[in-house]
Amino acid sequence: MSARNPRLKACAACTKAKRPCSKRLPRCDRCERRNIPCRYPPPNLTARDYADADNGSAIMEITQIHAGPSPPIQVALLESLHTHAGGARPGTPFHPFHLRFQENIKTLPLRYDWFCSSDSWAISCTSAPSFPTEAFDTNAFKQHIATVQSWLRLWTATGKSPFIHHRLYSEKMPRCVQDAYMTLSVYLARTPENSEICSQIIRERAEELIGKAQSTAAAASTSEAVLAEQTEVPMVLDPFDHLARVHALFVYQVIGLFDGDIMLRVAAESHISTLKSWVAEMWDSAELDANLYSTMAALEQEVGDSENAPTTAPADEKTAWRRWILSESIRRAWLVVTITQSIYQLFKTGWSQCSGSVNWTPRAGLWDAPDQFSWSKAVMGGSGPLFLPSLGADILYREASPSEVDEFGHAVLIAEFGSESMAKWKAHAE
Repeated sequence: MSARNPRLKACAACTKAKRPCSKRLPRCDRCERRNIPCRYPPPNLTARDYADADNGSAIMEITQIHAGPSPPIQVALLESLHTHAGGARPGTPFHPFHLRFQENIKTLPLRYDWFCSSDSWAISCTSAPSFPTEAFDTNAFKQHIATVQSWLRLWTATGKSPFIHHRLYSEKMPRCVQDAYMTLSVYLARTPENSEICSQIIRERAEELIGKAQSTAAAASTSEAVLAEQTEVPMVLDPFDHLARVHALFVYQVIGLFDGDIMLRVAAESHISTLKSWVAEMWDSAELDANLYSTMAALEQEVGDSENAPTTAPADEKTAWRRWILSESIRRAWLVVTITQSIYQLFKTGWSQCSGSVNWTPRAGLWDAPDQFSWSKAVMGGSGPLFLPSLGADILYREASPSEVDEFGHAVLIAEFGSESMAKWKAHAE
């Protein structure tokens, strides 16, 4: 028999039907008998308001976590990772990050623009599922934060990580990324004696980054007046510039939210909405760029057909590899930021809003490919799913071995299904 939590408000289904709610977990008695989804409102909404707004989307709750003391937000200080083995069946959804999507893994045309199509940038949303019976794996949440912190350490040591490509900033590193890199390096080398200075640098660099962005936005809003006066026109950010500032602010936010210093945390919390907005702007910019690319490719195809000329690929392999690096970097930045922010909100408030599902490339060998030839070889001849939606990643448990999925893909699976499922998947592959 499931336990009753008297602190819960009535679920949406019982509120809509004006029936008593037993407030049991994972489903109340009435929803269990009727075999319907059972969703409880978050702390900041009344049962009626939540029921009125509940259309099957929006809220992912973790009310089971509140049966005991709230877990601490301070997770790690950029320490090494620890694998939590267990016996959960791979693919078992016991986690609020796992939402059931229809499987949409089609064989992709192996041309070099499969990741640039406008359709590939769609963000899918779905209904929140009923709670599973298993307890939430808070160790998986903590492991994700520790993983992200280890990736930042790796970036300072090698210039690359599973979400910052080794060629992304090789030719041009924007000033904001340079500042974030140096600040992170200083932070990792801090001592008890200079920790206050390091904290001050982190706070001021983050504020400076946001201040410059606000100034640019204000200047852009008055561009017509600027043109009338024939002065310099403010530069519009392209996808690369959007990605750079997202990377920079994310570095400061990871430090601030999980360091343990109260002043850093307060400052980082005040920037959560800014980073979320920047991620959305980054995605919109990339989607617009993809739409323009698709339109131009279609026009080139029509011209070629009208002139009875042989059709050619929209871009050669080297250009395609460079476009993929930027495209995949944006996709991974979206995923790592949204998952990290959701985990923090889950720990702090007990609920989080679903951001949706985006496509990304989990196949091993592509991200770490040293050159265009190796990348093309992994695309054309590699094994395992090539391109799939993030919240449909459970197909990897069924159609790929652990060695066919790269490190970032492993992290996404742990965030969705927990560390025990990952350990089981690896054990089955041995």
